[in-house]
Amino acid sequence: MSYPRGTSLVLCAGLLLLTGCNDSQPKADGRPGTACDAKTWPQHIPDVIGTPLTDVVDGPLLCFNITEAAAPDGHDTLQDPTADTDWIITGSEPAAGTPVTKDQPITLTVTGSDN
Repeated sequence: MSYPRGTSLVLCAGLLLLTGCNDSQPKADGRPGTACDAKTWPQHIPDVIGTPLTDVVDGPLLCFNITEAAAPDGHDTLQDPTADTDWIITGSEPAAGTPVTKDQPITLTVTGSDN
């Protein structure tokens, strides 16, 4: 399919906006790229208790290997993308302040914001 030059430029610009161009883009396995690889590991797990889950997985915990965010009923909230609950972090295993490698699994515990 052929597009006029102006349309092609707009499509390319849109693609760049959608995909971004920074070094922390996820790798094929879904984990962040070189921005996280460049950190010196082990890193201490930040204290994020009381913070909304959505704020930490793309923020302070971005480079950590968060494998689960367990709700009070035991289900993994990370595997429930349609949920409308505002999950709040209540703890982590290992605990905040513990030094971990970038590949060490971390489980968060969460509760609904209305609990």
